[in-house]
Amino acid sequence: MRPFLLPAVLTLCLALGSCHHKPTLQEMGVVLDTLSAEASAALWPDSTNSPQCHVSLELITFSNKEHSPLNDSLLRSGILSPEYLSLTPISLTPRQAVDSFISRYTSDYREFYSGIYTDEGDSAATIGYNLRTSIEEGRDSILTYKARITNRQGSLTTEYTRCVNIDLGGKRLLHLDDVFVPGATKGLEEAITTKLVKQTDSKSVTGLHKAGFFVNSDVYPTGNFILGDKSITFVYVAGEIADRDKGEIMVEVNYSDIRNLLKR
Repeated sequence: MRPFLLPAVLTLCLALGSCHHKPTLQEMGVVLDTLSAEASAALWPDSTNSPQCHVSLELITFSNKEHSPLNDSLLRSGILSPEYLSLTPISLTPRQAVDSFISRYTSDYREFYSGIYTDEGDSAATIGYNLRTSIEEGRDSILTYKARITNRQGSLTTEYTRCVNIDLGGKRLLHLDDVFVPGATKGLEEAITTKLVKQTDSKSVTGLHKAGFFVNSDVYPTGNFILGDKSITFVYVAGEIADRDKGEIMVEVNYSDIRNLLKR
């Protein structure tokens, strides 16, 4: 583990002016660690030419006493998939959680693929799971925890981003209903549609549909979002709201455009 503190940000306030001081992570006593783990498992351990499963994880965790309880919630928030940890109510340390995940993932790999693939040289049975995390400071005392997940099976690779917003002051994870007032869904749908029309130069909702967006579903605010300093960004994984070849789609909506929908 590599402990580190984020450096304080120097804010300059000019004379006769006033400034709202946003506390840094260091000022809030937040200490972060990086936990790394890597493992490989052969589909047939006794074979010299066996397909392999490779797991590589790099997770940022809280190591200070005040915020370390957030680790368990984070690890159960969907950044590790499949969500094996949801099968037990027992709180685990980050190291215990990571070791448990890798053990279950490689065990399931052998159980599932050994019944399908019998050719030792079949590259489709070689899979990989890679997780890298980063943090982004947002509004007030909110931190966005971003997990970049890469899944590989043979020559096929899929990537997506999972975002989790953390209220460091309240020591809890934030969901849409923590951020927006009841009944805000319609207003958010309109704001997302307006922004996406401009973002794609579609000129209209009809043009948006013709471009392949929201063809099989209505517009909706995803629970995968980033609470930035001045805006919220909704993150849709590839294939979620448009053709997969359009990749990951991010829709940024300014708080000023949805002020009446916000709780805070």
